[in-house]
Formats: sequence, C-alpha cells, structure tokens
Amino acid sequence: MSLEHSENPGRNRGPTLPTPQSEAVTAILIVNYRRAADTLECLNSLTRVSTPPFQVFLADNGSGPEDVATLAGYAAQYPDWLHFIAYSDNTGFTGAHNRLLADIIRDGRYPYILLLNNDTVVESDFLARMLARMDPERRIGMVAARVMRYADREQVDNLGITFYQCGLASNRKSAGNPLLGPSGNCALYATEMLHQVYRVTGEYFDEHFFCYAEDTDLAWRAVLLGYRAAYAEDARVYHKGSVASGGPNSDFVLYHGIRNSLFVLVKNVPARLLGRNLFWILALHAAILLRYAVKGKLRIVYRLYRDFLRGLPVMSHKRRLIQQQRRIQLDQIADMVSRQFYERGYVLGALRDLFRTSMATTEQRS
Repeated sequence: MSLEHSENPGRNRGPTLPTPQSEAVTAILIVNYRRAADTLECLNSLTRVSTPPFQVFLADNGSGPEDVATLAGYAAQYPDWLHFIAYSDNTGFTGAHNRLLADIIRDGRYPYILLLNNDTVVESDFLARMLARMDPERRIGMVAARVMRYADREQVDNLGITFYQCGLASNRKSAGNPLLGPSGNCALYATEMLHQVYRVTGEYFDEHFFCYAEDTDLAWRAVLLGYRAAYAEDARVYHKGSVASGGPNSDFVLYHGIRNSLFVLVKNVPARLLGRNLFWILALHAAILLRYAVKGKLRIVYRLYRDFLRGLPVMSHKRRLIQQQRRIQLDQIADMVSRQFYERGYVLGALRDLFRTSMATTEQRS
C-alpha cells in the first residue's frame, strides 16, 4: 500500500509512539468522503490520545482534489503516526476499508484494528479502555465503545449493535440489550479474528453492501465462528451521524439499510432462527411497504426489494459457505437476539409518522 505522507521531521508529531517491535500498535482506519472539515476535527481529537500507541491510516474515498489537498496537507504535519492515501473512486465504506484492511493485515505488525468514522471525536483514554476489554482466551475479538451524540453528549448514539426479532439490527441503546457486535462508527477488532473471518468466508466486509449493515454482517460471521463481542462502558466517543449520506431519513439510507438487512438475513441467520421469527420479519416488511407508500416513496422501496432479489443468488451461495463453517450452537445464537420486535418506541413512532403524513396528504387534497 502506498501511503503518502510528508517526511518533514520539523513538524508537529502528535502522540509519541514506540516502534511496533517494542510495543503492540493499534491501526486506526478512517475514511473520508467529501467531509474534510469533519475528518480534521476527528484527527485533532486523536492528537490528544498519547497512549496506547497507534498509527492512523486515513483514506480519501474519491472526494476530489480539494479534500485530497486539505487532508494531504494535514497528514504532512504528522508524519510519524498519520498515513494518507487518496483513492480515485468512491467504493463505499466496504470497498475503502477492504483495501486498507488487506494491506494492514498482510503487514502483520498490528494485532488490533480500530475502525473510526470521520464524523466522530474521541476522549483521550477511549482506545486504552477499549483494548482492555479484549480477551483472546474468552474469544472476545470485537469491542464496542460508548458512542454518544455529538450535539447532545449525554444522549446515547449507540452502545454497539442489537439484532431484533424482526430481522433488523439497530443501535444498541441500553447495556441491558443483547450485544451482537460493535457499530462500524467505532469498532475495535482483533486482527486474528478478521484474518479467520476472511479465511473462512472470503471477505472482510461484503462489497455488495457498499455501506450500511456491513458491520452487522461482519459481526454475524464472526459470531458464527465462535467469536464474541464486549462493550467498553467507559470508552466515550461522540458521533455526528449520517453526515455524508444525506441524513438518516434519506432515500440513500433507506435503500441500503433495508436491502442490506435482507442480505444479512439470507447470508447469516440460521434457518431455525429465521423460521422462529418469520412472522415478525414479514410484519416488519409489510409495515415498511405501508409506511413508505403513504410517504410517496414506493419507487425507492420497489428498487430496494428488486435489487435484493437480484442479489439473492450471490447471497445464497455465500450462505452455504458460512453455515457449513458454523461453530456455535443455535441456543447460543438465540441468546444474542433481542426478544423485542424492534427498538423501543419504533412502532409508536412509525404510527405517529403515518398519521401525520396521512393528515397532511388529506389537507393538501381538500
């Protein structure tokens, strides 16, 4: 991997880092897409993390010359710990991270890899607290942080990922909810776990996903191989959320979020568990059709289900490979799935949304 950065020793160096040979170094991966200002704020917060040692691998995902120039200039100030590469095209969250992961894991110097969204800022001790929860003997190979809202730092954004009866994953809002894995906006992985997932399933992130639910897919594949996730309550990170994709209610998020959640079901969830929750899965998708029909978004809903069906043969092929290699019992998997239909308040909120949309439509016609 050609990681371009300045070698000017007279510039600011940020954290003092031992060599990888003297102490284990964590690789932190950050991908920018047309949000250089957010990325710089994230990087500035990392300059206050003095220990444990880390190296940052920053990639621009086809943003264009302005972002590239800004980030390259910043990277030149910190040649000891910040490595920058500019990709010519946007290959999504999955493609950009896969490029970085392939080279970093092949390098062999980094026992842990942290994925960090560029629209986050971190507390100075967050990495040490996340690393403290890793436990190879208990096969804990993934760690989630306490991610709070950037605009309201006492409100939870996520405590990792919870998977629900309806077949959707969502932000884990309470430490009492089951933890499937870390959210991709701040996810610490053991390199050995990622290597084993790749060896068995042939991929780190599934590039058919492009973005959204790719972290859920990776967590499922790791869990099916017998790995577990832990939660670092005291590792605090602040997240802006969906800044590069038009916001959480955009058509882009709707398309990729729902289509990819169906890909996750087909690829990863054992047949008995699918059968047990089939009613709730069908109920959810009936509600999605109704909700977005009322909102006048049937075209995007049609497209996401059409493209799901087109991707079904590929996902079914991947499923056979994944399920053949499963190393965990069904009852253990069931314990990782919430017994709730979906996250608290979702159904009531959806009904209110439908009512308001219906009333607005009625008023427009009258």
